[in-house]
Amino acid sequence: MRFSLNFIKEFVDVLLPARELANRLTMVGMEVEHFEPCGDDWVFDIEVTSNRYDWLSMLGIAREVAAACGCRARIVYPDIPKKPLLSEPAIIIEDERDCPLYIARVIRSVTIKDAPAYMRSRLINCGLTSINNVVDITNYCMLTWGNPLHAFDADKLHGDIYVRRAKSGEQFIGIDGKERRLSEVNLVIADSKKVVALAGVMGAKNTEVDAGTKNIFLEAALFSPVVVRRSRRAMGLDTDSSYRFERKVFGEYVGYASAQASNLIAEHARGTFAGWRQAGRLKRSRDKRIAISLRALNDYLGDEFPKKKVTQILSGLGFTVRQKNADILNLGVPGFRLDIERDVDVYEEFIRVFGYENICDYLPHLSHTHTGASLYHFKSVTKHCLATLGFKEIVTYSIEASNRLADLGYSEVVTLTNPLREQENALRPQLVTGSLDALRYNINRGQEDMSFFELANVYMRRGEGFIEKPILVVALCRNADDFATLKGVIGELLQQLSVSFELHELTFANFTNALAIVSDGVELGFIGRLDTSARTLLDIKKDVVLAHLDVTMMAQQAGSKRYAPFSAYPAVWRDVSVAYQDSITFKDIEQCIRQDTAIITQVCVIDTYQGKDIPANHRACTVRIYYQSRECTLTSQEVDGLQVAIRQRLAQKQGVLVR
Repeated sequence: MRFSLNFIKEFVDVLLPARELANRLTMVGMEVEHFEPCGDDWVFDIEVTSNRYDWLSMLGIAREVAAACGCRARIVYPDIPKKPLLSEPAIIIEDERDCPLYIARVIRSVTIKDAPAYMRSRLINCGLTSINNVVDITNYCMLTWGNPLHAFDADKLHGDIYVRRAKSGEQFIGIDGKERRLSEVNLVIADSKKVVALAGVMGAKNTEVDAGTKNIFLEAALFSPVVVRRSRRAMGLDTDSSYRFERKVFGEYVGYASAQASNLIAEHARGTFAGWRQAGRLKRSRDKRIAISLRALNDYLGDEFPKKKVTQILSGLGFTVRQKNADILNLGVPGFRLDIERDVDVYEEFIRVFGYENICDYLPHLSHTHTGASLYHFKSVTKHCLATLGFKEIVTYSIEASNRLADLGYSEVVTLTNPLREQENALRPQLVTGSLDALRYNINRGQEDMSFFELANVYMRRGEGFIEKPILVVALCRNADDFATLKGVIGELLQQLSVSFELHELTFANFTNALAIVSDGVELGFIGRLDTSARTLLDIKKDVVLAHLDVTMMAQQAGSKRYAPFSAYPAVWRDVSVAYQDSITFKDIEQCIRQDTAIITQVCVIDTYQGKDIPANHRACTVRIYYQSRECTLTSQEVDGLQVAIRQRLAQKQGVLVR
């Protein structure tokens, strides 16, 4: 967004050199990307952030300049004439959701010529082209107030004015001379015979103001940002008008912009104001009020700020400030600041003008107690452990489409009040879909071997409030042994984190071979293989194994690590071969082996077999058992006696055959 310093000086007495002004604006949050002299003027180019649509007007920029300079902006609101009221043409709005408000003014007997030199200079320095006095005035008022206007040649209009959706195949020739075919996605302004403008985007060639124009029909309106965005995208257009409507315009300024343009046309084109007409109405929102505590502001920002300074800065930014008591200030939020919702937003407004660099430096008070088991530390250790196991970390979008989440069964999601895109309007309640999207993207591009994890927050509603908690998703997509591999990875991870756990069989929608991960009766998450129907629905062409864990619950179940010396005595191992029914898990076998035997340090499977000489519905395995004492060297007789007892217990267990 370019602006002229001479234009700004209409509203603010700027005494600073251009370079210092650019530095101050950048420090208060309005980043100046470039500035340069232009004759007796200076031109600044700023970055307009998505939440500050008011910076698309000279008034909005003037307020920031005033705040940066420590002074007040002078804003003169023109009188809005209510008479005479036009009897015709009638203005018909088919759907007020597309156009809540439409104001028309008619100025007769105008003389088309060049605009005044000061106006042409300011328009050119702001990046616009000078056309003629009437068109330049509409652009000048758009720059001043941030509300786009359009001037029609009134003599080229026939009958009533309609704000409606275009008919499929309807033709439109814009003022750029290009012919376009419209569809129902386009909102248009039309008279009784033809389309005369693409609403909020561009006027038509058939009603443009030219040298022969004598009477002006001046349009000022509010159009739906979503409708304007879809319409101009469908036409491949991007105009100064559409840019502003897409980011919202302040409705209360529509009347002022229209009145000022009407007055300037009467002054500089020697026209006569003939009357006005309005369709729709501006829905006045309730005044937004926020109470802030000076004590809370000081605690939040880490310094002591005088009440007088807080009041002065907030007043300069357009807030109305009333003192309730020694600590509380009641603030009225200016209507053009839709981004101010909470007390912390006010704190940010204050400190960006006061200056972050002006906050005093204090050494923070640190507790002498080391909290190594903090959640932050726990998450860091978790990521490091998975990285050492060969997994890559991914980061997926935290914002998704609410309709997609609803299709997945998430009806109570946390939605955004001001999303940048309607397709991204809700905070994610889980990480699985993001991980699966990443898998599909990579598989479709020839990646065959993938192992990654994501540890990030998810967001959910709980009663009247919200909860935010960290979740871990680990995914494998490599070969047929992925399930066993991931099970081992999760086991190693939890062991490194000192979390004791058990695995229980689980029936879980969209997953096969699912296992619940349980620690002391608390379910931490699950491991499962994505079933065929889910993979088909998600268009994933390879087997996928996922683990999903609640990191907060893991941290709560983590035990403290203690030093234990290694045994000074050697370990001894023995093997035992068993066959057991498919209904029996290896965990049952391990529990039977470890029963009443404290010197068993490890039980592991060294091979498995199914086939010849093994009964149907059975599987065989060889189990290696490690014995080690901390008190003495074990003799062969002691170990053999323990091994005989283990074989007897296994033989007595139903469904188990000792080979």
